Amino acid sequence: NKPCRLMSTIYHIVQFEDGSAYLMFDVCDWRCSYCIRNVSSWCTSLPEATIKTLNRIEHKYVNVDELLKILKENGVKLAFLGGGEPTQDPELKAIMRLMKENGIDSWLITNGELLDEEIFQLSKGITFSIKAIDEAKHIKLTGRSNRSVLNNYQRFGNDEKVVAETVYYPNIIGCEEVQKIAEFVHSVNPRARFRIDPAVQLRDKSGLKDCVEKIRLIHENTYYFEFAGKSKPPKLLYPKI
Repeated sequence: NKPCRLMSTIYHIVQFEDGSAYLMFDVCDWRCSYCIRNVSSWCTSLPEATIKTLNRIEHKYVNVDELLKILKENGVKLAFLGGGEPTQDPELKAIMRLMKENGIDSWLITNGELLDEEIFQLSKGITFSIKAIDEAKHIKLTGRSNRSVLNNYQRFGNDEKVVAETVYYPNIIGCEEVQKIAEFVHSVNPRARFRIDPAVQLRDKSGLKDCVEKIRLIHENTYYFEFAGKSKPPKLLYPKI
C-alpha cells in the first residue's frame, strides 16, 4: 500500500471507557459566543494536569495514515467527529470513507450548514446542532445565517440516525428559543431525539431541568445528560505527551 498523504485538520484524539474515540477538528468559521473552545481547545474531561501540559504545545495535525494507525491500534470501532466543525475539513469525506473501509464507524457532530448526501450516507449517526430559529438571533450568536442549517435539517432530519441538539444558555439561548427549536424539530420529525445541552460555561443548571420538562410537552423525545459522580477520564491518544 502506498502511504496516504492526506492531511486532516484533526489535532486531538481521546478514547472513552466504552472504546469509542472523539476526534477534534481544528476548523470552524462560526463565532458561537458560548463555544466550548473558548474554555479549552482540548477535551475538558481530561485530568487538569494533562490539559495544562497540552496547553503548552501547538496543535499538530495528523495525516490519514497516522489517524487510521492510532484508531486501529486502540481497537476503535466508533469515532465521534467533532471540534470545531468537521464538515469544513476538505478531506472529511475521504477520511470517513477510509475509516469505513477499515471497519470504523463515524458519528458526526455538526452545525449542519455543509451537510450533504455523501456525508450523510457515510455517517452511522449525526448529532445536528441547531443554535437558534430566529435568524437575527442566530447571526448575532454565530456570525452566520441559519437558512442552510434549517433547510438541511428539513432534508435529513426525518432519518432516525439524526439526533437534533441545541445548547441552553439563559440570556443567550433561553428556554423560549429552545421551545421554538423543539417546535421546528417536531414539525420535521415528531419522533426525533432532541438533546438539550447546557453551555459549558453555565454554572447553575437548575433551570435546564425545568426547561426540558416544559419542552417535553411539545416534543416528547427530549432529553439531557445528567452527570452523576465522576467518570473515568478518557485516554489521550493524540498528541502524545
